[in-house]
Amino acid sequence: MFKKTFLFRFLFVLLLSAVAQPLFSAELSDSVEQMLSLEATLQRPTLREKLIAKRVVEVLLSNHYQKQQMTPELSAQWYENYFCFLDFDKTLFLAADLEEFKSYETVLWDRRTRTANLEFAFIVYQRFLERVREWAVFSIACLEQPHDFTIEEYITFSTDNRQWAKNREELQDNWRKKVKNLLLLEQIRLAEEAEQAADDAARDEQKTAPETARTEEPIILRQKKNYARAYKRRLELEPIQIVEMFASSFAQLFDPHSVYMAPRTKEDFDINMSLSLQGIGASLFTAGAYTEIAHIIPGGPAEKSGLLKSGDRITAVAQDGEEPVDIMDMPLQQVVSKIRGPKGTVVHLTILPEGSSTTQVVSLIRDEIKLTDQEAQAECREISTPQGRKARVQIIYLPTFYSDFNGKFNQKEDFTSSARDVQKLLQQAQEQGPLDAVVLDLRGNGGGSLQEAVDLAGLFLQGGPVVQVRYYRGQIEKMRDPLPEAIYSGPLAVLVDKFSASASEIVAACLQDCGRALVLGDKSTHGKGTVQTLYDLDRDPQIQGAATILNHAPTGSLKITIGKFYRINGSSTQVRGVTPDIIFPAFSDYMEVGEERLPHVMPWDVIPPTHFSVDQEMAAKLPAWKQVAEKYLTESKDFQEYLQDLEFFGKLREQKQVPLNIAARKEYIKQEKAASDMFRKFHTQRRQARKPKATADDQNQSKPVPDKTQDLILEATLAILGELHQSQPPAVSPIHTIP
Repeated sequence: MFKKTFLFRFLFVLLLSAVAQPLFSAELSDSVEQMLSLEATLQRPTLREKLIAKRVVEVLLSNHYQKQQMTPELSAQWYENYFCFLDFDKTLFLAADLEEFKSYETVLWDRRTRTANLEFAFIVYQRFLERVREWAVFSIACLEQPHDFTIEEYITFSTDNRQWAKNREELQDNWRKKVKNLLLLEQIRLAEEAEQAADDAARDEQKTAPETARTEEPIILRQKKNYARAYKRRLELEPIQIVEMFASSFAQLFDPHSVYMAPRTKEDFDINMSLSLQGIGASLFTAGAYTEIAHIIPGGPAEKSGLLKSGDRITAVAQDGEEPVDIMDMPLQQVVSKIRGPKGTVVHLTILPEGSSTTQVVSLIRDEIKLTDQEAQAECREISTPQGRKARVQIIYLPTFYSDFNGKFNQKEDFTSSARDVQKLLQQAQEQGPLDAVVLDLRGNGGGSLQEAVDLAGLFLQGGPVVQVRYYRGQIEKMRDPLPEAIYSGPLAVLVDKFSASASEIVAACLQDCGRALVLGDKSTHGKGTVQTLYDLDRDPQIQGAATILNHAPTGSLKITIGKFYRINGSSTQVRGVTPDIIFPAFSDYMEVGEERLPHVMPWDVIPPTHFSVDQEMAAKLPAWKQVAEKYLTESKDFQEYLQDLEFFGKLREQKQVPLNIAARKEYIKQEKAASDMFRKFHTQRRQARKPKATADDQNQSKPVPDKTQDLILEATLAILGELHQSQPPAVSPIHTIP
């Protein structure tokens, strides 16, 4: 699975940084003062945290694919990377802060005692808290200062090549610009609202235009609380969360995908992989001090009750038979852990319904929730061929390579599996009649289970190797198709984009190398060609030996890179990804995405190819397929409009500075909105095109409503398949079951 960077950085994404003397006005609410007056006193690491840090370092040094020795140089890299984890955009710490703690730089690991220097981790986090408070105080004071929005001034949000600030003045100027930017956007918004209200009043004589525009007071008061709350939340981190960041800042010196996951983080990871959880069936997000319901999951207790809806706010949580716990200002991860629980148990939520000022208590019985939006989906299309016949095409959408590892390990008969789900969809389609072609859509698929990728590729192969994996000890494993015959052996197209990563790249590369499929999409896939495994620290011999001392508390897992993927032709997918046979221009051409953008990436390389069969017919057809693609792109009016959108989007992305002059910013916002609308339109069309099409019965009309929503890339793919379709569809393949 890929991310731009480590998943825990979300803890620190809210504008970090500051330094100033306490500057409070009488207008500050007690709640803000109270939050800012909290002392930054940390709990100290226990034996549990010390043992976790020790084992994470030892396992990485001995088992990571890129073997490294703990040298003073590696310790120095760890030293700076920890500062980067806390302050990823370098807008909080000063260069002087890094210099102050220099004595720790080369001694973060004691070779004699084989222990990690957690004293350093907690001392630096203490300084981090001090800086966050200083930033909050400075920013609150800055909110009430006058700002000139007529002068020519710019703010830069890009962190490329940014260095640690040399002095407080440099930091404070950045923070001032951030506050000014916030107030500028609010001023523009209020002006637009006032103008809209006046227009509405002019159209309706019964309404009157507002005498005055809204003041800036609401945004100021709201933002004061946000700044103070940012400090309070970071103050509430548990010691294990600090160790999580410290240990992960070391892990990611090896590669961007190795990371230590504390117990709560590991729980979230398991849910994403199994596509199921036990809870109430609602996704949540933080809205100021509140936890708000973002989405109700179909089929869950929340939906069945009919008592909850999107926009409702949760203010307290109580377990059955216990007193409610106030969750205002509580970190989202902690809230989620209180709401989740075993199937069949009861949880009581105090809810502030959207648009209401009166709370109510909703009691729900927890149940197993299936995250069906990430499951494989399919639809069957009919397309026209030059021969005048209708061709039947099965389109399979696969958002991720999921697998219920525990269910599979325990030999559960119906365990969740992406490959098994795709197999069912193919067989169901073939039961309705022969298929002329299949499109496997892996766009946006960030990967997942390696075995699922192998199993899925095997659905389209007549045996043979799928991928090569070289492990940290140098041994090479050739993972093969587990089925004796293909489930489907007809024409096949695979769609990818820059966000197709890891397992997606394995499938696309194998089917391309074998000549089994035509691969279409962005210039290249993501380029994540590494293999990770989960090292369960609870099963570590040293931790098990201390289980009694640790009170059997869970210790989490280490996700560690133990190998690299290689195509069956010997080339790595690392960094370079997979280059499609037919390339479509894309928004990603102008976006900073891909493995090459991540720090400490492992390099591309090659190993000897393995023996595999190639369908030469595909290679012979490829020039003709490319001609058809070029013809379609040239003649399609929709695609020409799309290319114009891309050009506009690319020019705006070239701008690195954003104006703080109100007139210039209004023009910039217009362009930004236009570019954003283009990007949103493209992806909305792709999502909408996957939904079931409306019928006459659905709409109580005499004839179906035409659906104008088009997935341009998919439509281009179908057009190419239709024009080059010549042969009769193959016979239905025999049914085999994936082991």
